[in-house]
Amino acid sequence: MPTVLVPLLIALDQILKLWALENLSPVPRPLLGDLLYLTLVQNTGAGFGLFQGKAFLLGWLSLLVGTAFLYLLARRRYPLWEALALSLLAAGALGNGIDRLGRGWVVDYLDLGTQLPLIATFPVFNLADVYVTLGAALLLLGPLLARKKRRY
Repeated sequence: MPTVLVPLLIALDQILKLWALENLSPVPRPLLGDLLYLTLVQNTGAGFGLFQGKAFLLGWLSLLVGTAFLYLLARRRYPLWEALALSLLAAGALGNGIDRLGRGWVVDYLDLGTQLPLIATFPVFNLADVYVTLGAALLLLGPLLARKKRRY
């Protein structure tokens, strides 16, 4: 599964980024009412404004991390949830690494528009970021869910 899934996830991420470059602007456009906007942002750093202007270094780091996850996937068979988590992490790291090394910045376009505290200032992000978040959550929660399932 991971040998097919990772390239598909990367392709979807890159297609959406190309679409965002062609169709979006820095002016927020509502997608889901006041919950989610489409806003084009050129991110030269990492999440939450960290390491601005370090795209080249971050790009190589992203490729190294993504390749490490691919290596782990190739080493042995994993339970489905774990293989999915590693695939999401690899695709997310590689997708943003491609941007950083190819463009010098990451294409971000998903903007949480809510005024709820903590979320109101959340940075604009992209699908690769969603992959990384879901992959990390699955790695953290997967063992708990697998253990709970074995009890019943």
